[in-house]
Amino acid sequence: MKLFTAVLLSPVSMLVVVLILLIELVWLPGVSSKILDARVAEVSRSIHLAGEALKLSPSTSQQWLPSLNIDAGEDISWRKIFLISPHTNETQLIPPTEYASGARFISYPVENSQLIVGAWVDSSAVLLQAKEPMRRFEMAILLWGIVLSVLFTLLQRQMLFKPLKQLIREVDEVVASNNITALEDSHVRGVLLEPLIGSLTKMCHAITKKCSVFESTAKQSLIDEERLNKALDIARLGCWEWILKEERFWYSDSLTSILLIKDHQQLNLESFISGVHPADRSEVVKKLRKMRDDAQSVELCFRVSASSGEYRHIQLLSSVVLDNQGQVSRICGTCQDITEHKSIEASLKKLSSAITHSGSSVLITDVIGAIEYVNPKYTETTGYLLSDVVGQQPELLSRKLMKPDCYEALWQSLLSGRHWRGELRGRKKDSSTFWSLVSISPINNEYGELTHFVIVCEDVTELKDAHARMERLALYDELTGLPNRRFFFSELSRLFEQDVIEHPSVVMLLDLDFFKTVNDTQGHSAGDRLLIEVAQRLVGALQDGDIAARLGGDEFAILINPVLDVEHIEVVAQSILNEISRPFYINEHELQISTSLGLAWLPKDGNTPEALLKHADLAMYQAKEMGRNQYRFFTESLHDQLQAYIRFSREMPKALETNSFILEYQPQVSLKTGNIIGVEALVRWDHPELGIVSPQRFISVAEETGFIVPLGRWVLKTACKTLKHLALHQMSHIKVAINLSSRQFRDPNLLTMIRQMLLEYDVDPARLELEITESLLMHDIGLAIETLKELQALGITIAIDDFGIGYSSFNYLKTLPINVLKVDREFIKDIPDHLDDMEITAAMISMAHRLGMIVVAEGIETQVQQVFLEEHHCDIGQGYLFSRPIELSKLMGLLTNQEAK
Repeated sequence: MKLFTAVLLSPVSMLVVVLILLIELVWLPGVSSKILDARVAEVSRSIHLAGEALKLSPSTSQQWLPSLNIDAGEDISWRKIFLISPHTNETQLIPPTEYASGARFISYPVENSQLIVGAWVDSSAVLLQAKEPMRRFEMAILLWGIVLSVLFTLLQRQMLFKPLKQLIREVDEVVASNNITALEDSHVRGVLLEPLIGSLTKMCHAITKKCSVFESTAKQSLIDEERLNKALDIARLGCWEWILKEERFWYSDSLTSILLIKDHQQLNLESFISGVHPADRSEVVKKLRKMRDDAQSVELCFRVSASSGEYRHIQLLSSVVLDNQGQVSRICGTCQDITEHKSIEASLKKLSSAITHSGSSVLITDVIGAIEYVNPKYTETTGYLLSDVVGQQPELLSRKLMKPDCYEALWQSLLSGRHWRGELRGRKKDSSTFWSLVSISPINNEYGELTHFVIVCEDVTELKDAHARMERLALYDELTGLPNRRFFFSELSRLFEQDVIEHPSVVMLLDLDFFKTVNDTQGHSAGDRLLIEVAQRLVGALQDGDIAARLGGDEFAILINPVLDVEHIEVVAQSILNEISRPFYINEHELQISTSLGLAWLPKDGNTPEALLKHADLAMYQAKEMGRNQYRFFTESLHDQLQAYIRFSREMPKALETNSFILEYQPQVSLKTGNIIGVEALVRWDHPELGIVSPQRFISVAEETGFIVPLGRWVLKTACKTLKHLALHQMSHIKVAINLSSRQFRDPNLLTMIRQMLLEYDVDPARLELEITESLLMHDIGLAIETLKELQALGITIAIDDFGIGYSSFNYLKTLPINVLKVDREFIKDIPDHLDDMEITAAMISMAHRLGMIVVAEGIETQVQQVFLEEHHCDIGQGYLFSRPIELSKLMGLLTNQEAK
């Protein structure tokens, strides 16, 4: 209000100021100039009259001339009139000092005379005298102006300010009460304010209407924003804008969870990509900068890393916004979490890749059997391209190559939505026929309607060929052509089975010295070639009827039967040493190797094939210790080995009483899921002097002494305790496998003991797995089958261990009640270097699956071996690649971590 009053009074004040300025600058200077001119004219008239008087009476001038400087008896200070004659002193012509710069000279020359009447006028004094009355006039005007201003102010206060204050109070009340109609009933009256009140009323109505519209719009905007944010969250979509001039990012709330941005974080380019996976970060920065520099929109996908170690897939879309000069001002875009889409896409890609690269033929037909797709394996197997068969019914499902009852049963099963599996005959493009193991699965759409069939065919002709090939390979080594371990053991077993041994026999065991060096320096192909030539030399050093066999790697065995001349054995042994020590020429390189021979007599040095070979092995290692390239017979003088035998046989029973035996567990991993689904329990001896003793050192002693039976009972009891412990920790799905020795298997109390253990520890029999060896079954196949069936009747899983190194025969597998087949590590360790091991392993897996068995591969140590086994659909893997044998506490830690994931 004070400011408003000042504004209203300012015109009056300005008017007074302007009036004063006009007086000072215009009127006062004009009046002063006129007064000065009048005085100068007055002086001019005086000196004119004086001049005329001098012309009439020059002699009297001295009397009246001074009186001209006196006016009414007062001295006139602003003028001085004087007479100038030729004799006048020059000093009289100088203006008076008191006139200073305001002096003005006026003269009148007297006619017909040398006299001049002169006068000095002080213009400053004249103006000073004139200003005094004018100042008084000016003050009077100023006073009147002030009086008028005060009156005008009082009038304004009465007529305008009081009503205006009243109006302001009423407006404040209207605003506080939000009652616009109250303003229409205002008590303020006045000609000047009534239009203002009307205008205010209209303005308030307009504002109220606008506020209502704005409030409605704001509410709708909030609803729309909430809907948008909800939609963004559902779509896992976030918005962002890169403001280039400020080098900062705006982003929606939904983007924080997508890019893992901290709440209320101010973003720049560096922080915008802070959550991007390190492997993708450089490429994302490169494309964003290229988008900024080239003014081009981009679409890119990258990953962001979560704190848990997982990562998500993000799709970024952007659009460039240009200013009036065509420069990039900002970049708008979206980021969408497409992890689920990527997962589905990866699954579909895997599925598509699995079908495309499957080792089995795959066909997809519609509901009436018309072919829509065949994979490359089908083309490879039959010769038919997709274009040859699309729209046609596969002959596998036609009546042409199928018996009527089989045809009816097949289609009845399929059209009822059930899976079908069986063997069918098919025809190739060259008209030849083949047998396939066929699996047909019906496919329903999301409405449960049958739409397609997926047919998977496996050419069993190759499996049958592989089985035949395995039967051949089962007795002979593929590389050297020599008899293999199975053949050699069968010959030894035949000799031990004789009631009376008329003549002794000799077993020679040898391996090649420095063979590993040859492999490492010359390559495996050179090593294979060397093994072939060694085999040839061994055969050449023997007589007809003698057997040279390759047991594996660079290990060979020789059986000489019968021995009629003891000296002949030494001659043969020395001949072998001489043959092997001769240079070999492989790939134009001369190779020099040697061998060491260990000899054992049958039956003197062992009562089983295993014991005999063990003693020959001890003799061979004694020959190596003595300097290599020599032979040694097994004798009682092999103190270390014999002492160990005696010591172990004496100390093992005491060790069992003092709980010195422990079980370690090696995990068995599903090759499909990567999860631990079982363990193999492996016994260790915690010897007070020797430390942890491997079972390879004491199991054979336990077998020979019979201690294996109580030790096996302890292993079974401890395994049952472990199963109960796992069940208490919600891990009852984990199986525990233990090994049964031949002595345990022949124990008549085996079944009773197992039943008691299962009952005592409340163990689910399905969680217990018993592993037996091939050789164990061969002593009495009938009794073995009966015992295995009784074990299976309890619900226990039966596994055949170390398959492939003993009497491997699928004929036995077809008759034995076996659930699990374990492929020995000897076939796994040389994958992928040895093609024959790969072929045999693949054939074993396929044939075991045909027989309905689960396949476990032992000794997996590399990723390559794992991938090979996965490609051939091996079920379970075991080996150092996954874990070494560990204590129960560490196993529980692994399983707990697995369950947590």
